[in-house]
Amino acid sequence: MKKILLIEDNPNVLLNTSKMLQAEGYIVISANNGREGLEIAQQHIPSLIICDIMMPEIDGYGVITALHNNPATTTIPFIFLSAKSDKTDFRQGMELGSDDYLTKPFTRDELLGAINAQFKKKEIINSYYKQELDNLRANISKTLPHQLLFPSIEVMGLADILVKNYHAMEAHEVPDIGKRIRKAGRDMHDMVKKFLLYAELESTESNLEWIKQIWNSKSTFVDIELVSLATKVAESYSRVSDLNIDIKDASIQISDSYLSVIAKEIIDNGFKFSAEGTSVDVLGICDEKEFSLCVTDRGQGIEPEQLANFGAYVKFEKKLYTQQGTGLGLAIAKRLTELHGGRLEIVSVPYERTTVKVYLPLVQTSYNDR
Repeated sequence: MKKILLIEDNPNVLLNTSKMLQAEGYIVISANNGREGLEIAQQHIPSLIICDIMMPEIDGYGVITALHNNPATTTIPFIFLSAKSDKTDFRQGMELGSDDYLTKPFTRDELLGAINAQFKKKEIINSYYKQELDNLRANISKTLPHQLLFPSIEVMGLADILVKNYHAMEAHEVPDIGKRIRKAGRDMHDMVKKFLLYAELESTESNLEWIKQIWNSKSTFVDIELVSLATKVAESYSRVSDLNIDIKDASIQISDSYLSVIAKEIIDNGFKFSAEGTSVDVLGICDEKEFSLCVTDRGQGIEPEQLANFGAYVKFEKKLYTQQGTGLGLAIAKRLTELHGGRLEIVSVPYERTTVKVYLPLVQTSYNDR
C-alpha cells in the first residue's frame, strides 16, 4: 500500500486532504510544518510527498531542497500545494525539482489525477531500471567468463611449466614463475570483485534503506588516506617518481571504503593508460559544499564518441588495449559517486591528456543539529 506524506500548516486543509487520500486507500502520514515534514520524510521514506509552500520554520522550497540533497529521498515524487498562482512561483517550484504544482483551492479529481500521474511515471522508471538490471545480469554471464579467460590461461600455462619442467629449472626461475601466477590470480580476483560490486550497486540502487545508510557515512583524514593510496598505486606500476599529489583534508559524505574504491579506480586508470616517465597529477580540493578529486594523465586519451558511450561494459580502445581491463572500474566509480550525491566528469584530449574529476558532498550539519 502506497504511503503519502502530507505537509500542510493549515489544519483544515491537512485534515480534509488526509481523509480524502485515506478514502482512496492510501496510508497518510502528516506534518504541520516544514521541519517536522522533513524529519518524517527522512525517517519513513514515503512513496510520494505533497507539500505546502508557505509554512513556518522551513518553507516548501527549503523542504524540497533538503530532500534532493539526500540520496535516500531525492527520487521521491514531490507535489507542491500553494495558494500562490503567480507564474514565477510555479516556475521556482519546478526549477527546484517539483514534479507537479497544484494551486488552492483544488478539486478531488485534480489532486488524485496529479498523484496517479506521478505513480504511473515512477512505475515506468522502475520498469526501465528492472530492464537495465536484467541486461546487467545477462552482460555478467556473457562478459565475465571471457574476461577471466586470459589470466586463467596464464595460470594454467605457468603451472604446467612448473609441473613438467621443475626438475630442469634453475632455482631463481621457480620464484619468478610463482610471482607471475600470483599476479594472474590477483587479476582474476580483482576482476570478479569488480563485477560483483557493480552488480551489487545496480541491485541496491532502489533500496532506500541502504541508500539512507550510506548517506550517513563519512570519511575523515582524507588527505592521509588518499596520499597513501595514490602512492601504493604508483608503486605497483614502479612509477612513484611520476606521481604529483596535493590533497587537502576534508570530511566527506561517504565511507572510507567507498572513497578508496573510487580513488583507486581513477588513479589506477591514470597510470594504466599513460607511459612511464609522464606525470600523473592527483589533486584534492574543497569549497564550502563539496570535495573535488582530480586525476590528470598524459596518455592516449579518450575519443569523444567513446565518452558518449561511457558505460559499464564499454572498454576504451578495445582493439589496442584488449587485456588492460574491462572499463568497469570507471563505471563503478561513477555509480558510487552518483549514489552519494556527487558526480564524475571526464575531459579528454586524445593523445594529449585525460582528466577525471570526482565531486563528492561534504558532511553538512543536519536540521536536527541546528
